[in-house]
Amino acid sequence: MNLDLSFLNAKLVLPVDYKSVEFWLVGAGGTGSFMAMNLARLAFELKALGKQATIVIVDPDCVETGNIPRSNFCFAEIGSNKAETLAARVSRAWGIEVGFIKEGFRPALLQSKTDDWSVQTSNSNKLTILVGCVDNHQARLEMHESLKFHNEKSYDTTFPRLWWIDGGNGRDSGQVLIGNRLNEKEICQSVLNTPILSLLPAPSLQHPELLQPEGGKKPRNTRQTNERVTCAERIRLGEQSLNVNQRVAVEMSEILSELLLTQTLKRFAAYFDLESGASRSVYNTPDTILAATNFKLKAKLKSSKNKN
Repeated sequence: MNLDLSFLNAKLVLPVDYKSVEFWLVGAGGTGSFMAMNLARLAFELKALGKQATIVIVDPDCVETGNIPRSNFCFAEIGSNKAETLAARVSRAWGIEVGFIKEGFRPALLQSKTDDWSVQTSNSNKLTILVGCVDNHQARLEMHESLKFHNEKSYDTTFPRLWWIDGGNGRDSGQVLIGNRLNEKEICQSVLNTPILSLLPAPSLQHPELLQPEGGKKPRNTRQTNERVTCAERIRLGEQSLNVNQRVAVEMSEILSELLLTQTLKRFAAYFDLESGASRSVYNTPDTILAATNFKLKAKLKSSKNKN
């Protein structure tokens, strides 16, 4: 019987030292509405440790009747903007500064509220985390572009100050991915040469299909793009488990807690299936991280390591 010892051999991930953290919750629907409350608890605990923590919620949509079964909204909130509604609720309940933006996420929003990355140095004390809770590739493209811009403009390439954690789900399965870099060479060299990691492959590097239309095909027309089945209808049709969004939010919260609170993060991906009850994580070992990057570069670096 082969035992999986990857957790025991996994390398610890530590973020750069910071005094403040800003969470950008992109998407306040099924998963995001639960994640807003989880971020509030995390921000509360960070403040207890002497860190400053703020939250910005981004979503252009309003609460609809169909959102009620599997989202963290109530009937009294129908017709209200999701981001504004959650921001007000979190602020009242936790006394935490929460901003909201009633439009779709785009890199310019983040850049306008973030320190100038082109002049950032290792003395900067702010950490920014994109918390992706969206169900479409366009929104993930915008987060990918934000990370790409940061990677290109920031001088602090060893300890990135922008992270992206992404949660997604199917009918009764889900995944959570976390990372901060798009440069395969830097990631591979780091995992091969450093005992403690600060670089992890971005969600879009781990799963490039996240940036493609569902099924890998472009919709035939705009009408097909805009037609969306309500959450309640998906549940009735058996296309959406009632609890899958909450589970994704819990997995995302645990990974962020391990990164920021307990500093015990040893994984960069988590997968689960509610029907079978199975779950697994992908741990920070050289083999798994190399596998999540470019194959040719992986082989080249392995060969170089063996020669040394």
